[in-house]
Amino acid sequence: MYSHSVFTTSDTERAKFSAMFITYREHFSKQMSLEEALIYLLTNLEQSSIVLSFNEHQQVIAAMNYWLTSDDEFTYDANGGCLYISSVIIHPEQRSSRVFMQGFRDSINYIDQHVFPKPHTVAFAAQDSNPYVNKLYRKFATFSGQREGFHGLENIYKVNFNDLKYFLNRLKSK
Repeated sequence: MYSHSVFTTSDTERAKFSAMFITYREHFSKQMSLEEALIYLLTNLEQSSIVLSFNEHQQVIAAMNYWLTSDDEFTYDANGGCLYISSVIIHPEQRSSRVFMQGFRDSINYIDQHVFPKPHTVAFAAQDSNPYVNKLYRKFATFSGQREGFHGLENIYKVNFNDLKYFLNRLKSK
């Protein structure tokens, strides 16, 4: 069960994120090879901020990486107004909408307090062929277009940062 999240850029935590990404890479795409996962990490890890979520036994159950951007290609820009969430990984035995929403809520609240400039938009992508993730994202974001990804068509979703924060905090457990 979800306990808390840690926000970091340390090498130790990046290694934990990398191990989880490599282990569960097929959850992004059944065709993602080890080489493609390593290239993704080498290309994106330096610019990424990392969020690791833990259970009550201090085991990593979820991971996320994100960066700021200012364009629709989601190129890193330290002064960008859009927060691009590049990946979210939840351990298969822990996977649920509740774990996702709790970790996402804690992440957005942390970003609201610690990331400057504060983003005005949050963007993320889901493979068009993944109905579960697309349905989940449509609960709180708007479909804004498609792009050709490494393994097929991806749907792009965007949402106003403050609207997302309000939505997620309404769900907060008492």
